[in-house]
Amino acid sequence: MRRRENGEGCVKKLPSGSYRWQVTLGFDERGKQLLKSGTEKTKKDADRARVQALADHQRGLLPIPSQIRLADWLPRWLELKRPGLAPKTYANYEYIVQRHLGPLLGQRKLQDLKPSDIRAAYVKLSDQGFSKSLLHQVRVILRQALQEAVFDEIVARNVAELARLPSFRRGKTARALDTEEVGAFLQAARAHRLGLLFEFVIASGLRRGEVCALKWSHLDLDQGLLRVRENITVVNGKATLGAPKTESGMRDLHLAADTVTLLRRHQRDQQAEGWAGSSHVFTNAKGQRLYPDSLTKLAGKIAGQAGLGSLRFHDLRHTYASLMLSKGVPMEVVSEKLGHSRPSTTADIYRHIFVEEHQRHTFSLTALLAPVPLKLRSAAKRPEQIQDEEPAA
Repeated sequence: MRRRENGEGCVKKLPSGSYRWQVTLGFDERGKQLLKSGTEKTKKDADRARVQALADHQRGLLPIPSQIRLADWLPRWLELKRPGLAPKTYANYEYIVQRHLGPLLGQRKLQDLKPSDIRAAYVKLSDQGFSKSLLHQVRVILRQALQEAVFDEIVARNVAELARLPSFRRGKTARALDTEEVGAFLQAARAHRLGLLFEFVIASGLRRGEVCALKWSHLDLDQGLLRVRENITVVNGKATLGAPKTESGMRDLHLAADTVTLLRRHQRDQQAEGWAGSSHVFTNAKGQRLYPDSLTKLAGKIAGQAGLGSLRFHDLRHTYASLMLSKGVPMEVVSEKLGHSRPSTTADIYRHIFVEEHQRHTFSLTALLAPVPLKLRSAAKRPEQIQDEEPAA
């Protein structure tokens, strides 16, 4: 049997009976060999894997680990992730990689990355005024990409797991209108052709894309039921119709009687405009499906006319959630109506406490120390306790 030459790698039998193959990819700065290896059940399979690894290395598909830069690794990882990502999520990840991670850490080699390097990148982004949300997305991308490098045995540990985000003192960037502000906003909205749409959004809590995708076939006005089945996202300026944002976003919503009345009135107005044949509930002046970004601009314009300052369309969804919760609707119910996958999302991001609630729940020490009325104590008893009690004479 021909002896293999240097650089061809080797195959060795292990005490377990399996075979380990190994090839040399190069040498590090200290002259230490950089190896790629694996284990197979048979010698034939091990030799086949060795030959494949050498071929991949020669074609540049198996670069020397110490020479892989983050700028080279992230696009490769992102391409592997593409099938499992929604188009908008993929576009967002790609933007963050190109706009932020590339300039900040792209030239660093994977094996040279330290937690302090990543922490410094977070701090720099924070100092530049970027939101906590963006930093979370940067962290998610780094953690997942470097974990893939751990799986491929390119690095021994995931340093992104050890790097913490800086502290944020800024409050929530989202906003919820109180009842007085909602009145002012809707009053200003009535001067616009799509004014009724905003009243519907505050009454239903739909996402911007869900409103644009809403069709009459999704509504049963006789039963007062709305079925959320489609959503429109904007990726690189292009509107794309697809499923709701999450699996929980596929939901059925019960509509209040006045909301049904509002939709019937809108249906009559749509027929008067000559768009009776339109499949979409809300359309532009030409009877075409709405473009989501146009609603964002219109919401900001209406808020300015109402003297409410800056307002995003998504803030109307926050308004719906906070108004519902302020009325005592259970968190789990509001979460399902919003299409959230977890009630914690509703609690952490969408719950805004109104001043009126603070005033309503301000008690004196005397009131706090007052005994609970007998009627309330009885209502608080468990059913089994009540059943065990003797009936009153």
